[in-house]
Amino acid sequence: MSGTLLAAAQGGFTDINPATIIWTWVSFGITFLILSKVAWPMLARKMEARELRIAEGLKKAEEAEARARELAAKQEQILEEARIQAQKFLAETRAMAENIKSEMINAAQQEIAELRERAKKEIALEQAQAVEDLKRATVELTLEASGRLLKRELRDEDHLRLAREVVEEVALTL
Repeated sequence: MSGTLLAAAQGGFTDINPATIIWTWVSFGITFLILSKVAWPMLARKMEARELRIAEGLKKAEEAEARARELAAKQEQILEEARIQAQKFLAETRAMAENIKSEMINAAQQEIAELRERAKKEIALEQAQAVEDLKRATVELTLEASGRLLKRELRDEDHLRLAREVVEEVALTL
């Protein structure tokens, strides 16, 4: 029994007490006034400052992104210029190498032509020398043969005349 009385005196969870409601509203009002005068303005300032920092951060990030795009465009332009210069340098180098190659080929061909001319001249000189040696040998053989045929010695004039005749005949046959 005492348990039931105690429960009836305390009231239930769903029982509404007007004094509690009033004191709850008074506490809420005072807390609201204090918070609205002291805490909320400070919270509002901090939130505004945070909002400004975020906005500045976003602005700086956009500026950094714009600078990064600008630098990337500049870098791409510099790379393109470097590629163009490298291609131009390669083309010039190839042209120079081609010119040097042509010059070397021309010089070699000219040297070959000179060597051929020199060889032809040397051959012609050797041939002329051989012909001259052949003529001299022919004259000597002719003189020897004619001396034997005649079994006597010829005079110098006879030798010269006979030698000229033989040389002319041999020269005509060559």
